[in-house]
Amino acid sequence: MSVGFRPMRDGQEDAVAAMVRQLPKDLGLPVAPKLTGDALRKAKGLVHVTVAEDSGLLLGACLWLFTFSTWRGCKGMYVVDLFVMEHARGKKVGERLLQSAGREAAAAGADFIKLEVDETNTGGQRFYIRVGFGKHREDELFILEPDSFKSFIERKWT
Repeated sequence: MSVGFRPMRDGQEDAVAAMVRQLPKDLGLPVAPKLTGDALRKAKGLVHVTVAEDSGLLLGACLWLFTFSTWRGCKGMYVVDLFVMEHARGKKVGERLLQSAGREAAAAGADFIKLEVDETNTGGQRFYIRVGFGKHREDELFILEPDSFKSFIERKWT
């Protein structure tokens, strides 16, 4: 296996979206990501995608974006999703893919990586700890889902 790492090329959005939609199936999660190739095309410039490939076949993808931490006082990288095809797992493809994406972000000024892992994804948690990530239990994730978001921004204040 001769794996290469690079930014996603135009025209690969559908294949990357299909890989991301495979992630919960592999984890046995009862969810279905809504990511499509069209959504990735529309997010160009916001979402960066680094891919792993072997002989032109995509083996994995890391979807990420830039963030900023006031606590750290610097720019960082936020990993949205990291996926490696089942047949390529256990061969350091995920670690090298994350490293390659991190190098892209660092070249543009990022000094840290932040991400979230589903609480049931113990394999993912072990992976991130193994490569050097630390858990920050003091951080809690809060989300305004689409309906709540719409209600919030449309709320009239009296």
